[in-house]
Amino acid sequence: MKFDYGQAVLREPPSQKGMVTKRPGSVVGITPVETPAQVEHFGYPLGTVLYTIEYSDGTDQLVPESELSEM
Repeated sequence: MKFDYGQAVLREPPSQKGMVTKRPGSVVGITPVETPAQVEHFGYPLGTVLYTIEYSDGTDQLVPESELSEM
């Protein structure tokens, strides 16, 4: 795993129409995709590490590691 609990990160989703929106948040959960049931539930391939990111407005989001970078 690249990030740890409490770490500040930037979400960098794939650009849409040439725009990249970076959003800062903190890691509050880590979920590795390890079973076929998780693949079906989360919609990500085996081996993907998903992070629950909490933003300053109190909302949270499940984000794959590939869309995160260090602040």
